[in-house]
Amino acid sequence: MWDEVKAVIASNQSFVISSHVNPDGDSIGSALGVYECLKALGKDAVVAMNDAIPATYTWLDPEGEILAPASEDETGRLAAADVVVIVDANGWDRLGRLRKPLEESAAAKIVIDHHPYSELITPLSVIDTKASSTAELIYDLIDSIGAPLTSRAADALYTGILTDTVSFRFARSAPCAHIVAAKLLSTGVDPSRVYDQIYNRNTGARTRLMGRALSNIQFSGCGRVAWLTVTRSMIEETSARSSDTSGFVDVTMTIAGVEIGIIFVEGKEGTVQISLRSRPDTDVNQVAVALGGGGHKNAAGVTFNGTLDEAVGTVTAAAAKAL
Repeated sequence: MWDEVKAVIASNQSFVISSHVNPDGDSIGSALGVYECLKALGKDAVVAMNDAIPATYTWLDPEGEILAPASEDETGRLAAADVVVIVDANGWDRLGRLRKPLEESAAAKIVIDHHPYSELITPLSVIDTKASSTAELIYDLIDSIGAPLTSRAADALYTGILTDTVSFRFARSAPCAHIVAAKLLSTGVDPSRVYDQIYNRNTGARTRLMGRALSNIQFSGCGRVAWLTVTRSMIEETSARSSDTSGFVDVTMTIAGVEIGIIFVEGKEGTVQISLRSRPDTDVNQVAVALGGGGHKNAAGVTFNGTLDEAVGTVTAAAAKAL
C-alpha cells in the first residue's frame, strides 16, 4: 500500500504537509506525525493550515512550528516544495486559501485520508474508509518506512485517534484503532496526560462562549435534532476565537432523545461553518455532501455560503429529512 509513497519520500527533499480548513485533532495529529517522520529522515518539512490551531491542540506545537493560519507570504513559498502531502482530506476545496498555490504547484501530490471520496485528486492517494482516523494510517506509514517514532509523533497520533473516535465511541468494529492506540501507549504515551491536555484545559473565554451557546440550544423534530448557534458578536463579546467552538457540538449528543446535533458558527464574509454529529444508525454525511461538505456517517461538516439564518433553516430541514 505504501510502496509508491515511500518512493516519493525517498527521492525528494522538501515537503509541505497540509489538511482541511478548521483543523481538528486528527488533521493536526496526522500532519505532525508525517512532519516528525520526515524530519527524522533528514527531510525539510513544514506544516501549513488555512486556519488557526484550536487552543485545545496547541500543546502539540509548543514552539509554534505549524504555519496556522499561513500568511500570504508563507503560502507563496509553499509552492516551491518538492512534494505536497495532504492528510485527512481528499478534495482541493477542503484546503481553503491554500488550495490555489498547492494545487497549481509543480510538486508531487500525496493524499492520505479515511473519508469517503467521489474522485481522486491525485493518483498517489492512500484512502482507507475502514480506518477510524487518518492517524491510524500515518502510524502504519511510519512503521512501514521504519522511521523512528518520536514522542511528539506518538502523542500527536494518539490525539488523532482519541478525538476522531470521540474517545473510542465511534471506533470501527474492527480493532485497528485500539491496536494502534495500544502500540502508541507502549512507546510511552500517557493517556491520562493526553486526555487532560485536550479536554481539561479550557480557557475562560472558551468556557464563557460555550455557556452562551448552550443557553440558546434549540430543538426540532420532536427533540431528535438539537442545534447551537455561535454569532460573530458572541465570539467578540467573550474574547474567544472561532476555533474555540471545536467540540461544542458533541455536547448536543449527550442529550437524551437527540439523534442529530449541529453547531452553526458565523464566519466572516457571509459564511457559516457547520458541524454535524449523529447516533450510530443515523447518517449525517449525506446531509453534508448534499450541501457541498462531507465527512463520516456520524460526524461531518459544511461551509455554508449565506447568512446564519439561511444556514439554520436549510440544514435543520435537511437533518429532519435524514431521520
